[in-house]
Amino acid sequence: MNKNIDTQDAPVFSYPLASGDLRYIEIGERKIYLRDEEGKGMIFRGEIAEFGAESEINLSEILLEYAMSCEGCSRAELAAEMLVNFGEQLSQIYIGKTSNDTANLSPVDKITAAITCILNSMDVKYKQEVQADSIAYSLECCPLSECAQATGLNRSVEMAYLSLVTLLSNMIGRLAPEWTLLHPSGVEIDIPMHQVFLTR
Repeated sequence: MNKNIDTQDAPVFSYPLASGDLRYIEIGERKIYLRDEEGKGMIFRGEIAEFGAESEINLSEILLEYAMSCEGCSRAELAAEMLVNFGEQLSQIYIGKTSNDTANLSPVDKITAAITCILNSMDVKYKQEVQADSIAYSLECCPLSECAQATGLNRSVEMAYLSLVTLLSNMIGRLAPEWTLLHPSGVEIDIPMHQVFLTR
């Protein structure tokens, strides 16, 4: 990827941080960056503006943190809509910011680059297997479950899962419509998640 991409130092998205109690009072703002990190390539990272790199979190925690903020919605339907929109927005940001670098890639290379970005952003180890009609990623652990236990954001895992599925399916649908995301699926929540699987 191009190290001069215009997302290195400028945030591509932001969302308000809510308190962890039942009042969900806004206590700050999380800024999301899309950066080209040595050894990982393009990744999403989150920071609190006034604390900079010291407050950096990976995509797993971003999804869990945003999901927790949505718990304060007055209606469950509104929370689900916000979580879906969040996944869609992250997908659109990635595609928009990397389109020049991926323009000449094949559909398979485009979606493997996109999924690699997501998995690397979540700091999960994985194995990739690409065949003519399928692409499979075997994950060493469930990144959302592991992060939830480590951070205490374990009441938001299922909600964060909804954003993640939307992010992946939206990326694939836009980059290579002939491919279908079978797992993880939005039909039912499957946590812990140990695989990403696509077919053509």
